[in-house]
Amino acid sequence: MNSLGERLKAARVAQGLTQERLAAGVATKGFISQVEHNQTTPSLPRLRLLAERLGRPLSYFLDNAPPADSEYVMKAAELAVKAGEPRRALALLDEIAEDELAADERAEARRLRGVALRAAGRHSQGLRTLQEAAALAPADNPEVSAAIYAEIGAALGEQELFNASVEASLRAVHWLDRSRHPDLDIKARVLTNIARCWYQLGRTAEAATYFEQALAVATDGESLVRMAKAHMSLGITSRALGDLEAAKRHCDQALALHRRLGQERVANEILNNLGDVYYAQGNVEEARRLQRQCLERGRRLKEYTAVAASAAELARYALGAGELDEAIALAREGQAAAEHSGNHVFQARAIALEGMAADRQGRHDVADRSFRRAFDLLRARSAFAEMAETCARYSDVLRERRDAAGALTLMRMAYTREFDGLVSALRAARRNAQGGRISR
Repeated sequence: MNSLGERLKAARVAQGLTQERLAAGVATKGFISQVEHNQTTPSLPRLRLLAERLGRPLSYFLDNAPPADSEYVMKAAELAVKAGEPRRALALLDEIAEDELAADERAEARRLRGVALRAAGRHSQGLRTLQEAAALAPADNPEVSAAIYAEIGAALGEQELFNASVEASLRAVHWLDRSRHPDLDIKARVLTNIARCWYQLGRTAEAATYFEQALAVATDGESLVRMAKAHMSLGITSRALGDLEAAKRHCDQALALHRRLGQERVANEILNNLGDVYYAQGNVEEARRLQRQCLERGRRLKEYTAVAASAAELARYALGAGELDEAIALAREGQAAAEHSGNHVFQARAIALEGMAADRQGRHDVADRSFRRAFDLLRARSAFAEMAETCARYSDVLRERRDAAGALTLMRMAYTREFDGLVSALRAARRNAQGGRISR
């Protein structure tokens, strides 16, 4: 009878797959080679996923295949999600009879289903399923509750419901603190999510505090990925707080870690932030070089968030240099990329920058419409930090129009972050631009 390794190789060759293709997201090419040469044996969940990819039942590889118990099926489903195969994960989870599971296993199965649904693009259904998992989780298993609320917090954050995301993530921290052996990777991830939400809500100091906590937890857990993300985020908050040297230091550390890890996509985010730091220091040439590098990488990798971020920054630099046509072209590219990635904050930023360029070309109506659209996107998501930045940009526009009262009103909103009078201010600015006329 052929060995497991020989059967795996025969099935792979029959499917026309290379070792690298078979391993993608589940293992390494070297691991598959070792299995085929009978030098190692994959775990049952991993073998199940490999068998699924090869279109073979588990019994093809094992003479005495064990019955499909829920534990290994759930582990196989989790591997499938991590490998970017959420539909396969959902099919695996369909094999489990949840009614026959213990309460904590049922909650975990529901959590995995929610994660897989979100990964498959079914975000609302995924969030509802995660909330069902939270209701099922027993109070005597804090680890399960922590994992569920970590996913709920992430889901709400991705939907730009920042206050709700913080609340869910703080519940995850509560359950982690009650755990006998808390998962440090989950804790670092949760603290990072809280910090990002605080940053979007305009509470930069709180964001920096949580990013520092995330870095400490990631360091304790020896997670290079989480450490790199924390350094990158601290670079952003340090820049926002005006500490440019700290921002450069954190960005350099993040970039070094991501290069070690070979994560080019995430490195783009760091280059974007580092470019902004150099621009703030007055080194426009270096800032443009880094942003161009980020933009080209983003285009090549089809990483739309990176394209949106770098195109918007380059549009801002072009505005500063008086290159209005270039600024508009870059801002539009940023809008399209942000819309594709679902990042409404970056989309609003690019729209506002296009509005600034249009206003300098004398197209005041276009500028006003652009800013109204940007504010609508940001208000719907309570993105107060970006709203303050947008108020400051519109204040600059009104000052250039010699609308001193309007400019002062918008700058006061940017400073106080109280936006109750925003609609009235926008109407007044439009009326002044039209010489007292306003269409209804």
